Amino acid sequence: MSIRLTDKRKQILEILKKNRGSLSVADIHSKIPGIDLVTVYRNLDLFVKEKMIKKINLGTEESQYEYQDKPHHHAVCSNCSKVLHFTASDEKIKELIDVEGFQVDEIEVTVRGTCHEKKHLG
Repeated sequence: MSIRLTDKRKQILEILKKNRGSLSVADIHSKIPGIDLVTVYRNLDLFVKEKMIKKINLGTEESQYEYQDKPHHHAVCSNCSKVLHFTASDEKIKELIDVEGFQVDEIEVTVRGTCHEKKHLG
């Protein structure tokens, strides 16, 4: 199913495309004056369903949304919550996953650790 891109939908997608990372619903809502919060939620849900954007959980209280022109995964710093993006071959990851009787359709990896920012290093 292809969806009709109304002006509001275009605005939401543009915000996500221009951003170099993930945004919360509140972040997106604050960048588009004149659009109500329910409209943002509904359209984000539709975009996720249509696989136009990704909904990710990076360990914060609210989900994050991201436009991915290239598939990637996330590393989250436990100290400062900085999010790093990295790529890893889905085929290699599938080789490591051994779930009998299960077809892997999509892989989303989030790893946690400590980034190498100077403020963390002693």
